[in-house]
Amino acid sequence: MTNKHYILIKKKVFEVSLMHWAEWFETADRIVRQQTLKNGRFVSTVFLGIDHNFGAGKPLLFETMVFPSKGGYGELDVDRYSSYKEAEKGHKLMVEKWKKLKK
Repeated sequence: MTNKHYILIKKKVFEVSLMHWAEWFETADRIVRQQTLKNGRFVSTVFLGIDHNFGAGKPLLFETMVFPSKGGYGELDVDRYSSYKEAEKGHKLMVEKWKKLKK
């Protein structure tokens, strides 16, 4: 993870100072997509605001996680992306993968 901070405005990512990021983060809508599948699994894709690539390659700023249920703990799957477009595509792929599985 690096010390860089990012905000999301109209699906575009901008690098900003820590103070700007903190102020933005307090009220930001960081959700890209969320949905509950028929099998009860909850798939959530969000903007993270900090790089989860640990300084190796392009920043990973978006994350899709699958949970046993909405509000459930213990993620079942995860993937990360660099752009909003990749996050949208990744969310769709994760939904397809997990909606095939029974509860």
